[in-house]
Amino acid sequence: MGNKVSIATTGLVLIATALSTSSANAASLTIPTTTVNGTDVFSGPSFTVTSNFLGTDTISLDVSGTVNLTGAGYITNAAGILTQPTTSFGSRPTGDFVVRSPGINWGALLLGNTTLGFRQLFPATTANGLGSSNPPTNLSLTNVTLDSIFGSGLINGTVLQFRISDSDNFNNSGAFTVSSPINQPTTAVPEPFTIIGTLIGGTAAVRMRKELKSDKA
Repeated sequence: MGNKVSIATTGLVLIATALSTSSANAASLTIPTTTVNGTDVFSGPSFTVTSNFLGTDTISLDVSGTVNLTGAGYITNAAGILTQPTTSFGSRPTGDFVVRSPGINWGALLLGNTTLGFRQLFPATTANGLGSSNPPTNLSLTNVTLDSIFGSGLINGTVLQFRISDSDNFNNSGAFTVSSPINQPTTAVPEPFTIIGTLIGGTAAVRMRKELKSDKA
């Protein structure tokens, strides 16, 4: 009986450890190097997700450049923050932005699809240039969870598309260059129930061998 209790307890400890390790070692969605032009308003470059990702898995990416939405020079970085003053939408200073719809600014870089919706990747924060007289044109996301952007994980085979937030594209110009940071993890970790199943199966096999030996003795 002592062996059985010890083996079962060990199995529980291994399961708890696996769950902890699984949640700590979140995978990161790989973003291919992509150019998103200012004219990519109604459709844009896309890529396919090649693994299952949990909502707690992450996305990291670097974006450089600016886009111009109007002939009057409404030029923004990927957060939709103006990199120079403009007379569009009234007189707007450098470091300002205009909301197009809840959570989405004019000129911002979007990612999504018609099912998930298109989400703004970079918020209008001081780190991304809000209120600055010289907003950055190189922005980075680091280990942001997928559920904070899409509200869920992503399924293998999901097609995601980049777009620019605007209502037309006839006089747009400029571009954003999108890429994944170097040396980020790219493979989704096994889901907890897979690890648990493997550990329980292994524990049961060990216990069965112990019982068979006891019977023979």
